[in-house]
Amino acid sequence: MKERLGKWKQFTMFSGHPLLSKYIPETKKYTIENLIEMLDRHEHIYLKNDRGGQGKGIFKVTKSKEGLYRFNGYTMKGEKVKMDVAKIKDFEPVLHPITRFGGYIVQEGVNSTTLDGFPLAIRVHVQILKDKWLIGGMYGKVAKDETTENGIIKTSHSPQLMMVETLLSDHLKMKKTEIDYMIKSIQEISVKAAEISAESVPEIEYGVDFGIKDFKELILFEINTSPGVSNFSKIDNKEMRERIKAIRAAHLKGQKKT
Repeated sequence: MKERLGKWKQFTMFSGHPLLSKYIPETKKYTIENLIEMLDRHEHIYLKNDRGGQGKGIFKVTKSKEGLYRFNGYTMKGEKVKMDVAKIKDFEPVLHPITRFGGYIVQEGVNSTTLDGFPLAIRVHVQILKDKWLIGGMYGKVAKDETTENGIIKTSHSPQLMMVETLLSDHLKMKKTEIDYMIKSIQEISVKAAEISAESVPEIEYGVDFGIKDFKELILFEINTSPGVSNFSKIDNKEMRERIKAIRAAHLKGQKKT
């Protein structure tokens, strides 16, 4: 059976790397004790299924002044859930079976938003060609009003897509020198994450997801082994989509020759 590149495996790999360890949020395996302990230290945390994707199997967790735990997010089936409970155990039936798809992790909540308070993220498409990892394309996305409360950006909610330069300049008001440095860092981290991931779970393409904490600090959220490319058709006159297809075709052609 093919090994899975789940969120916990990513954390264990990246947390031991001198470069990547600087950019990943604090993460622990889910237990009630770990969730409570992390929520005592962070304004909010995220409860994520180890293999969940596309905004499924993820919940923002906060604690009210009255001591209630609020879970706000989506089940693995994509069903929206917003529930307040006095005991975390009372929420676990929503996760049942809790060990399915690798179980759950607890992750530090990151305020990755625009200056106006809308959730933002960056997707980078990394590909291999002639034993070298290349950036096929990257784009930024900003969520709409309905996702502001839980910070979960779902493609099905049609977030606003844009060039990364536009995201950084228009929505974070960064200067050109700051933008250049941020993009260079994104590219370097994405390539390194792909290199490390390929050692354990080899793929020819990866999708790397980033956030930007407090308007300036780059955060590596996760790496995906089956990245979609349809969003690249919606920006840059489809040029990045065509570049991704060209790199993929060149790699596959080289594979056939060998």
